[in-house]
Amino acid sequence: LEVFDHEQFNNWVEKGVAPAIEPCLKLYEDVLNLGFKVILLTGRSERHRSVTVDNLINAGFKEWDQLILR
Repeated sequence: LEVFDHEQFNNWVEKGVAPAIEPCLKLYEDVLNLGFKVILLTGRSERHRSVTVDNLINAGFKEWDQLILR
């Protein structure tokens, strides 16, 4: 059993290098193409908003209506 390491996770988030999960990116693109509003929800904390936005854009998520963080 591995214990979740919040500090290690936060350090990884701050690097801003998380790749897109391909099925999620495909669903996102399909939803956009159908004209729906996009709301993104993440377990990342509000203090990581800026790096998360940059990471999302770099991973292919270019637009959304709302981004909800912890």
